[in-house]
Amino acid sequence: MKSDIYLELRGITFFQKSSMEALKCYIPPMKRILLCFLFLFSIGAEAKGSFFLTVLKKDRTLVSGEFIERYEDRWFYEEDSEKVKKYYLLFEEKNGDPKFHIIQRKDVLRMWSAWTAYSRYEWYLRKHNLGFQNEIVPGADILTGNSGHHKFEKMFGNFAWDLGVLDSEGKQFQNQGLLLEDYYIFDQAVYSPVSGTVVGKTSDQVDNIPDQSMSGDLSKKINNFLTIKMKYPFYLSVVHFKKDSITVNIGDEINAGQELGVVGNSGVSYIPHLHYTLYIYSESLKRFISVPAFFNY
Repeated sequence: MKSDIYLELRGITFFQKSSMEALKCYIPPMKRILLCFLFLFSIGAEAKGSFFLTVLKKDRTLVSGEFIERYEDRWFYEEDSEKVKKYYLLFEEKNGDPKFHIIQRKDVLRMWSAWTAYSRYEWYLRKHNLGFQNEIVPGADILTGNSGHHKFEKMFGNFAWDLGVLDSEGKQFQNQGLLLEDYYIFDQAVYSPVSGTVVGKTSDQVDNIPDQSMSGDLSKKINNFLTIKMKYPFYLSVVHFKKDSITVNIGDEINAGQELGVVGNSGVSYIPHLHYTLYIYSESLKRFISVPAFFNY
């Protein structure tokens, strides 16, 4: 018996060939349905497992790895079109080192999929202490984490994190929220969640006046930020520091838990908050790409 199974996950159509050709074994239809149901249920329950792909490219090369994300190289205000480059990111550990495969969607001929009980990517981060070791702003609330409104930011924000401090009514500020000092997170200490080397820094930009309408033009604003190089190819970017508050410099070796500065409202930010993202550097694309991060505490 032959049949083609199509599963849609996070915007990707996965093609699983007939059992004889792809799986080398026969799975009865009812069991196949049950497995698909259990798989989709585990996705809905945010299971710790992962999706493993084998990709046949149009040049007839095969690439395998854990599926990390589907990316679109466009800004949220740009319309989707055939001109927008779209990529799949796969991960594998090879000889103890991380290896990422960035595959353009138009180059894919076919994909085979398999569900695994644990994430090799997450396990690699935890094994090498590349997860977040401590709270970056103690007591702050996660507004966005590994998902959310940063999805379409030229592949820089798919897994961005935003922190604020909420009161019992779910507000981030007291009074009318017109002043920087009205925001609970403003001027709060920022601690590095990872160890590494400072490779990027800007600290001299003036903090913006809060704009709850989020309608002002921030296109020419520059963030006060730090970039920390971890175990290659991983980097951490921490953004929106208060002007002149950053206490470390380029070239400094820092440890997890070390104070970096305080939260501000600099750059592309309407109200005080802290934005941070784990990246990898893609040698093939010559650029940074946002990837998932996890907590080790």
